Formats: sequence, structure tokens, C-alpha cells
Amino acid sequence: MKPAIIRPTSTLLMGVTYLLSEFIQHDLLPILVSIFALITIISFLPYLKKVPMILIGSLLGLSFLFFIQGEGLSNMLLGLSTNVSVLAIFIFVPLISIPIKQGNYLVYLETVFNHYIKTTRQLYSYTKVSLMGVGSVMNLGTVPILFQLTDTDSYKPYNMVRARALGRGFAMAFMWSPYFISVALIISYFNVEWIQLFPIGISMAIVGILLGALFERKHSEVIPLQDQSKESSVSIQQAQKKLFELLVIIIVMTTVIMVIEYFLDLSVLTIIPLIAIILSIGWGLIYQSPRGLARSFYNFTQERLPAMGNELSLFIAAGAFGAAILTAGASDWIIYFIDLFGISHVLVLIPILLVVVNALSFVGVHPIITMTALSITLSTSPLFIDDHLLLSFGLLASWMVSVISSPFSGLNLLMSGLAQSNPIAIGPKSNLAFALSLWSICYLVIVVLYFVS
Repeated sequence: MKPAIIRPTSTLLMGVTYLLSEFIQHDLLPILVSIFALITIISFLPYLKKVPMILIGSLLGLSFLFFIQGEGLSNMLLGLSTNVSVLAIFIFVPLISIPIKQGNYLVYLETVFNHYIKTTRQLYSYTKVSLMGVGSVMNLGTVPILFQLTDTDSYKPYNMVRARALGRGFAMAFMWSPYFISVALIISYFNVEWIQLFPIGISMAIVGILLGALFERKHSEVIPLQDQSKESSVSIQQAQKKLFELLVIIIVMTTVIMVIEYFLDLSVLTIIPLIAIILSIGWGLIYQSPRGLARSFYNFTQERLPAMGNELSLFIAAGAFGAAILTAGASDWIIYFIDLFGISHVLVLIPILLVVVNALSFVGVHPIITMTALSITLSTSPLFIDDHLLLSFGLLASWMVSVISSPFSGLNLLMSGLAQSNPIAIGPKSNLAFALSLWSICYLVIVVLYFVS
């Protein structure tokens, strides 16, 4: 079997087997999930860049040492499946991008942009809201698409405006979208449901949009339109209608997920991948023949899945490492230090988490590793058993800061390449003040919720 087949096949089998294990109780299925996770990470390792390979190899090596001295290698194999429930969302949700692209919704979005955007402030606002809307489903893949859509002669000189808008829009979705790995990771460990996180997250996202507009007020200027002669292939009325249609589909899909979670004993970690698969097929058949859709799915396995190698491998390795340090007593160590410094209140702990997550992210430690370790430990701690909702959103807010501020975050590395700038200018220089301001507002909301609940 060729490597090009091994990587997508093992990844899909890992996700499909996990979904089956949620409906069929059999001792063999969790073992198969772990075996496919092992094959996935081994098949991706030769294709990783040097830094991710060293990082992932180090995590696996440390996990091996912890398990060999503790519960044995059989438990390390099972530990590889720790984050697979989160990865199922990461694997299957991008399938929705197939009907979105085939339905030419991005062309309609470009028409709206060209019609309404006349100033840099409007460029910022439209780009940011579009990223938070479409990107809440299409995830990081929306960033380069929207950057290219706004890479016209008129908008090209405003690279940093577009970079700030895309980065902040992504971070806003990061705090509430059930299709993001951030929310999925939190839900998988803490005793909270997405429907509890959603009102807080979407409210803070709206605040973030308004806060961003305030930050951009001093940068606003009229954009000299250099390509007014360019005629759009669709009318503005048609474009608005199709984008409204897309918005309705996203809202209906999200509502269906909420209803299913409420009435059935299923986690959104299981519901979302299933809805993504069903919707991508049903919606996709509106725009393509069965043969054409099958070709699109095949292209997805050959192009999109192999491109996820860094994230897939890192999540698998981070899950194994989190399980390893838990068996080695990390939970007891963290609780010991919490007790040593007298941190027994969730409102004191949350600002410390902000410092820990971001200090490590600024020196190159991926937040996935930090968040997995903290989530495993804090979710099992009796000290904060009644504070899971506030603690989980506090972690999301802290993670949000690192996503748009750390020069080593995947988002800022991607944006620096697109905007032809450096990660420091894209990350901390452009977004740290904004991110900390939004985090402060999030913290005030957490404080209010603590005292009123």
C-alpha cells in the first residue's frame, strides 16, 4: 500500500472506528481506534517538517518512558486514542467545504466585498465577520481563501488590515464554534455541554467584533478603487440571497446539533462528525452528480487529509503524553503546587492559566500540549468540581490569546506567509493588546457569572 494511501486510509479508519465505538459496545473497537491512531502517526512522521517532527517525537518518547515505568506499553497504545474524539471533528467537518465551494458561495462573498467595501475599516469588518461566519464551519482552511478573495489591486496594499481581520475573526469563532478543536477538547474533558458554553462564547465573539472595530478606528482610510471596471458575474442581489442561504444552512445545522444533543444521550463530539458527513453528501448532491461528488471526496482524502499531518500527529501525541503524565501522577503534582501557593479559588486560578498557557506558547510549546495536560488534570480535581463551566471558558479565553498573539501559533505562521510579513508583526505586535483586552472582558464576565450563579 502506497504512503499516499496509508495516511488518509488510517486517518479515516481511526475516525470511523471511533464513531462506531460510540454506538456499538465492543472491547475490540477501542483497541482498533488506538491501532489506527498509531498507524496514522507513524505514516505521517516521515512527511513532517523538522520542528514538528522533533516536537512530536519528543512527546512520544516521553510518553514511552512514563508508560514503561508505570502501566506498560499496552496502556500507551490505548493512550494514543485519548484525543481521537476531538480529531473526529477535525477530520470530518472539513467535508462541508466541498458543497460550499461547489455552490460558489465564495464567489458570492467576493461580489458582496467588491460592492460594499470602500474603506479600510469596512475591509476589516467585512473580512472579520465573514471569517467568523464561514470559518466557524470551514475552520483554518477559510483563512487563505478569504485572503485570496481580498487580494485585489484595491485591497492588496492593506495586507496587515486583512491579516488582523482574519486572525481576530478566527479567534472569535475559536471561543464558541462546536466545529473547532478548541471547544471539542474542552467538552471532551470537562463536565460541560456545548449548549452551556455557546451563549458565553458567542457573546464574547460579538464583543470582540465591536472591540476590534474600536481598535481599527484610528487606522481607517478611504481605499482608492483601482479595478472598478471589473464586472461581477452575479448581481449584488443574487449574492446577498445566496449568502443569506448559506447563513441559514449553518444556523439550521447548528440548531439540529443542539436539539440532538438535548434529546439524545450523545455528545456533540459524536453528533458533529455525523452531521458533517450526512450534510456534505446531501448538500453536495445538489451541485454534483454522485460520480462527481465521489471524485470530490477522493480528492479530499488525497489533498486535504495529508495536509493535516502536523495537527493530526500533534493531537495524537499530545493525547498520549497527557495520558502518560496523568498515570505518572501529574494530577497530584499540579494539585500540590496549587495547594503550595494557596490557589484554591477558580477566579484566582484562571489568570494564572492565562500566564501559563501563553508563556509556554511564546517559547514554542504548542497550546494543544498545555491544554491537554491542564484539562486532564483540572477536570479530575475535586478542588474545582463545581467550577467546570467557568474554568473551561477561562481556558478557552486563554487559548484564544495564544492563537492570535503567539508568533509560533499555526494561525500566525500561516498569516505571516500570506501577508509576506513576520510572525512577530502578525502576532504580538498586531494582536496582543487586542487579545488581552478581550480576555479581560471575558474574565469580568466569568466573575459576574461566578457571583450570580
